[in-house]
Amino acid sequence: MAGVFVNYRAKDNPVAAAAIARVLTDNFGRELVFRDCVSMAPGEPYPQAIRQALREADVLVAVVGPDWLAVDPSTGRPRVEAEDDWVRMEIAHALSHGIPVVPVLLHDTPENARAPRHHELPSSIRRFASIQAARFSQRRFDQDMAALVERLVDLVPTLAVPRLFVQPVPTPGADVAPSVLLRAEHGVVPFSGRQRELADLVAWANDPATSAVRLLVGRPGSGRRRLALELCDRLRRTGWFAGVLDGEAPAAQIRRAGTVDKPLLVVVPDGELRSERLAVLAEALVDRSSARGATSRLLVLGRSAGTWLTPLRDHADRRVAALFADADRVGAMALDGVPAGATPEAAVAAFADVLGLPVRPQPAGRPETVLDLHALALGAVLGSADRGDPPARVLDHDRDRWRAATGDHSAPETARTALAVIGTLATLCAPASRERAEALIARLPEVLGEDSAAVQEYVGLFSRLYPGPHPVNALSPDLLGERLVADTLTAQPLLVTTLVAVFPDEWLTSALTVLGRALPRRHDLAPVVQSLFRAAPHRVEPLVFDVVTRLADPEPLARAIAEEMATVDRQVPDVVSLLMKLAGADQARDPLRGATIDAMLDAARKFTDRLAEHSGTTVPPHVRRIVDAATDTVRDFLVGGLDPGSGRMPIKPDGKPILPPGTLTLLRDLFHTRPKGDEEEDG
Repeated sequence: MAGVFVNYRAKDNPVAAAAIARVLTDNFGRELVFRDCVSMAPGEPYPQAIRQALREADVLVAVVGPDWLAVDPSTGRPRVEAEDDWVRMEIAHALSHGIPVVPVLLHDTPENARAPRHHELPSSIRRFASIQAARFSQRRFDQDMAALVERLVDLVPTLAVPRLFVQPVPTPGADVAPSVLLRAEHGVVPFSGRQRELADLVAWANDPATSAVRLLVGRPGSGRRRLALELCDRLRRTGWFAGVLDGEAPAAQIRRAGTVDKPLLVVVPDGELRSERLAVLAEALVDRSSARGATSRLLVLGRSAGTWLTPLRDHADRRVAALFADADRVGAMALDGVPAGATPEAAVAAFADVLGLPVRPQPAGRPETVLDLHALALGAVLGSADRGDPPARVLDHDRDRWRAATGDHSAPETARTALAVIGTLATLCAPASRERAEALIARLPEVLGEDSAAVQEYVGLFSRLYPGPHPVNALSPDLLGERLVADTLTAQPLLVTTLVAVFPDEWLTSALTVLGRALPRRHDLAPVVQSLFRAAPHRVEPLVFDVVTRLADPEPLARAIAEEMATVDRQVPDVVSLLMKLAGADQARDPLRGATIDAMLDAARKFTDRLAEHSGTTVPPHVRRIVDAATDTVRDFLVGGLDPGSGRMPIKPDGKPILPPGTLTLLRDLFHTRPKGDEEEDG
């Protein structure tokens, strides 16, 4: 969907046209509103850009001011009759190609425009005089613009949610980094091997008796996104409005999903990271189903089902809570391994065809996932040495492409380092909008220690290697990005403290999530995470408390942070506050709870030491040793109870733990469960 084309006469109040375009941009997004002087890049050929935008337009807004029919002094004829009048040509194209046209008459600017009459218009646009016009008045600016937005949505219903779905990306060229060819959205390798799962999902979408929400889970590289994209494509061909949720879709756009008058499927990638957006989306869908009786489906992708579902199950709106009550048990689909129909021969042939290279022998190795299979095939076509796991080999080929792309640079090694840093930061903060990407670029001079001109050169090179919807984009598939992050941060550990200085909390949360996902495979990242915590412990700590509940394997991140929590100087009230924040039944935070008990006892000891010092009391050494030994036993008992993975539970002389596992489980449940009080309604 290309959106709205704004047609206006440059000599007829262009400021009003700019104001109209600005409001439309605020409602529909910059990518979906075309106004020539702001939508075209410098140096872009004018006629070609205009024609391309017209071909892709869904609706044309023609701004008509008091001088729209003015006479050109050089010819003595109305400008609209001139052979090279772009205003007339644009309207004529829209009318002849069935593109809806909405005239907007300017009032109070300071004169009032009038609608042109049939006899005043060339034959190619004479129908323009018969179209009901909207009005734009500076005195009624808000009301008039709201009415215009509503009219455009009526004409093109999908404009109601223009930023709901990720927009299609162009097919990659030959100069991109090889890993780009592995992205699910490009579909380089023909879809195969998951036909049964696809048929199951199509049946679920069309069966009114099924739940509106379904989980699709699997390890990284299992093919979840590709299967979801195939489902969207299949349903769109039968009249559905279907797509992958844009990570930065505004809440208002999500709520407007209920207005779309078609069967609706929304795919939510990384559902464990988007529980807030899932809640907003679920609210819109249940309202839509209640008001319209329209079919609504929500397919949530994730690495696993876990405690991230709890806030959705406990949602205040019981209709929303019901959607997720059994989502991980009823109808959940788990992908694992390589499906039988996915063959290395087909993958090799597909990559060889795209790259224009000869088909090589079948790659060696036993792939564990679809991504492994495709990475092995791509590596075979490119001539990989047999080193590392399949994604690592593809990343090596990416670096080879970096070397080729920077060969003529005055400082090629510096340029390659800059590319690694840009890719790392883009993957860590995951810019899902142009605004967020531009905010990241604005911080790069400080991170790279380079001037703006050099940074723009590096950014341009990176965007050519890794094209996407924004000026800089996270590396994809995720495993490739996580590997680059691990390689870069372990090689440049000082970069971590820079992250804390330049990243806002939202980006730090994203960075901790990426690091937490990578830690189970890259244990050498633990010191990196710990240095991130040390740089700003009181800022990072609450972010970690949230992140660990969203990870498929949270223990490596939680334990790395727990080791550092003991180094923070705390007062007893601070520790009590921490324990309150960590209350709950999830096991993801167990190492953090254990660390908090350690911190509490340390704080209590410091407090009693200060009291003794202040009162002049001296504790005899033998008494101090007895108290310390007892305190350490209590400490280990409490930490071992709250964090079984710590191995701190004291043992009896026979080598068995003081508390049997069953008793320990009961006590843990009693401690973790928050009383709900009497606020729940009866019945």
